Amino acid sequence: MNLMIIALLAALALWMLACAWCGFKMRFIGFLTVLVTGLTLNTIWLAYGLQVKPFEGHAMVAQLAALLFALCGLGVGWMAGRLNRQFRASRVSDNTGV
Repeated sequence: MNLMIIALLAALALWMLACAWCGFKMRFIGFLTVLVTGLTLNTIWLAYGLQVKPFEGHAMVAQLAALLFALCGLGVGWMAGRLNRQFRASRVSDNTGV
């Protein structure tokens, strides 16, 4: 595998983890910040790295795919956070005092 592809995959994974963390902590304003930052970096990569015009059809599909990746990351994080909060709320505590 090319080093550039590995770096791009690592950046995508890191970005999706940031989206999932925002969903886990229910920080939706933080998610918007992560989303806008990721889409901006994706646009810069498309324009300068791949020499694609930003409003070309393929570039718009790539931006839509990035948006859907971010929303999936947010959803997975939100669901994991919800399960975690429900698990902690239903925990049985030992009140014997020993």
